[in-house]
Amino acid sequence: MMLIGAAVVVVALYLLKDVSAVIYRAIVPRTSDLPGVDLIADGGLLVLVAIFTVLAVRMWRTRSSYLGDLLMGGFGVVVAYGLSEVLKVFVGEMRPCHVELTLPNCPPVSDWSFPSNHSAIAFGLAAAIVLASVRMLSPMQRGLVIALAAVVALARVVQGAHYPHDVVAGAVVGSAVTTAVVVMLVPWARGKARALRRNAPIADQPVSDGAVGAEDAAEAVQQRPGW
Repeated sequence: MMLIGAAVVVVALYLLKDVSAVIYRAIVPRTSDLPGVDLIADGGLLVLVAIFTVLAVRMWRTRSSYLGDLLMGGFGVVVAYGLSEVLKVFVGEMRPCHVELTLPNCPPVSDWSFPSNHSAIAFGLAAAIVLASVRMLSPMQRGLVIALAAVVALARVVQGAHYPHDVVAGAVVGSAVTTAVVVMLVPWARGKARALRRNAPIADQPVSDGAVGAEDAAEAVQQRPGW
């Protein structure tokens, strides 16, 4: 249902492209020449990747049960990026910096505009981080991660590379696909891990059956809503 809803939103955004073009023409002529604006989107993505990496290292060192969630989220980002690329080729929307204005740093004509890959990756990473970091980041820190993804998306409009509907569609694709991958695959992965522990030979089991049961119970507690 989540992916169906996301698909409906993406289609609706594309149908509103004329409104989006008006907004683009009102904003970009005043902002595309701002110093450093071309660096904001790429810099923001690098920061999100750094946060993801630091969390992964911390979870590995502490043997956090949420490491699998984070890695599945990372896989979801890859899936979201691939879907974004497919949509670009299928839709074939020209970049606004070729259609609405003539900007010097506009991507090639064959590099389509809808949806924004930067936004898909940024919001995919933000979704992966937020879903996996319930115990490691405060609500304010998770909010800052989402805000950083929004800055990446906005920067792509401000610099003139995308229409507003491109970046919003990218945000929907990135967050929805990553969340769907985590929701569908994490329970399966955790079930496989528990099955492997239970079926391991006695000599290979580092703990007793009772300890394994306690570990499963602790994991169940960690998955309660609100934790």
